[in-house]
Amino acid sequence: MSASATETAPEQSGNGHRMPVYFVSHGGPNLLADTEYPADQPIARGLRQIGDDIRALHPRGMVVISGHWESNSGKRGGLQVNGLSATPQPLIYDFYGFPPHMYRETFEHKVDPKLTQQVAGLFAKAGVPIDTVDRGLDHGVWVVLKKAGLAGSAFPIVQLSLLGTESMDDHLRVGEILAPLRDQGVVIVGSGMAVHNLRDLFGSGPSSGGAIRPYVKPFDMEVDRAVIESAPDARRAAMVALASSDNLRKAHPTLEHLLPLHVAVGAAGYQANTKKMLEAYQLSVSWSCYKME
Repeated sequence: MSASATETAPEQSGNGHRMPVYFVSHGGPNLLADTEYPADQPIARGLRQIGDDIRALHPRGMVVISGHWESNSGKRGGLQVNGLSATPQPLIYDFYGFPPHMYRETFEHKVDPKLTQQVAGLFAKAGVPIDTVDRGLDHGVWVVLKKAGLAGSAFPIVQLSLLGTESMDDHLRVGEILAPLRDQGVVIVGSGMAVHNLRDLFGSGPSSGGAIRPYVKPFDMEVDRAVIESAPDARRAAMVALASSDNLRKAHPTLEHLLPLHVAVGAAGYQANTKKMLEAYQLSVSWSCYKME
């Protein structure tokens, strides 16, 4: 997948309502448990602020990229997008070992095949293979959006897969291709985790206890420098340079929860003003969330 090193987002539309882009850290289904994540605590409060922010925009639609869907289209460099039919598909409960009631959670939402085809058309025009499929939303989408208060929203939600690779460069390009949707009332959301090491979170032995792991805050700061502090003409390179971080494979043993951030940054454009909307840490994860506009 070829990549451009230049800003590709179109000029702002005449009505001045270019939609922002968000990156959210989504956690597991226990995020919905008020006993674990009370409404008055930073994580729940931060996610609800993001939800309120999005709702106030009155978007025409939302496109979400989650760390829990990597393309298996079979086409080299290809993607998948959901929404073949006009009926929302059953939610995907892609988590294991949680209490039974978490597998009965619901998330009311709309779909829109026209928006799905619009997404597919952008990639087809860019020469990127893409398959349209019927697939439910995975927990990287519905859990965090429900915690954010966006269940039952008036706008449709379309989910786009990641590529089947760990290329940061290619995922920035995915975002660049999506960028024109922002001028058409569509909010783009990347959903992953800023730091995501489940081996240390759930593992046995000394790694499973107590203090925040020593790689968590340093890598989170590297992400901040790339997303917030880097100069516009250096931001794309700064995002790709995360691949060389000494902390990368500690913070992300696999990259599927980081790559939605690259899609979001590509969609926002490299001159975007970025605000950190949530900062919180737990053992071996970071809950950092960002708004880019």
